[in-house]
Amino acid sequence: MKRSALLLLMLLIGQTALADDDGAKPAIVELSNLLPPPPAAGSIAAQHDLQIVLSTQRTRTAADMLAAKADTERSVFRFADVLGSALQPTDLPKTAAFFARTAEFDKEAVKEAKSYWLRPRPAVVSTQVHPLAKEKANDWSYPSGHATFGYTTAVLLANMVPEKRSAIFARADLYAQHRIVMGAHFPSDVEAGHLAGTVIAADIMQDPSWKQDYEAARLELRHALGLTANPLH
Repeated sequence: MKRSALLLLMLLIGQTALADDDGAKPAIVELSNLLPPPPAAGSIAAQHDLQIVLSTQRTRTAADMLAAKADTERSVFRFADVLGSALQPTDLPKTAAFFARTAEFDKEAVKEAKSYWLRPRPAVVSTQVHPLAKEKANDWSYPSGHATFGYTTAVLLANMVPEKRSAIFARADLYAQHRIVMGAHFPSDVEAGHLAGTVIAADIMQDPSWKQDYEAARLELRHALGLTANPLH
């Protein structure tokens, strides 16, 4: 049942039109009903998760750490390096407002899921993990909130600017991977964030209450990038 619901939502990705019918907006996307559980503590999968964190920690460079710290900012403007210098908050108020709203929507969904699974952060699981920043107390690990936001943002941006779809998703992958570089999350947390972000973006794109803000941001962004209002086919 859960897998079917997830696959159904994922099939919605790639659509450029939003639903036209009015409808009640759900308070949050209940990720605990859609995501698989994290690896059980002490399991082979959990041990593998930890080993990847430790391996990443051993090989991370100064440049890796600097980039990972910069990506702790939860903002659509972290994608400026693939969309271009035109992606500036002062010049794109509608885009900024839409993705700020998206970030808050993400946080609520992820909070529900984290509270359901209560998975400890890597540094709590092992003293060998040396994170680059201290996390808030009782801010659990599964799924990764940053990865969720990165992929929610990527799906929405890729529908707004399909001409740059590949670069947008590559940037989301790096944004998510930086959570492992930070020592803040396990790989399975990040993968769950990938699924969660996809589900949340699909929900947003099918929810009429988002339609006006989405379209305003889409048109503003495309204009700033020097693109036509609609992609050329």
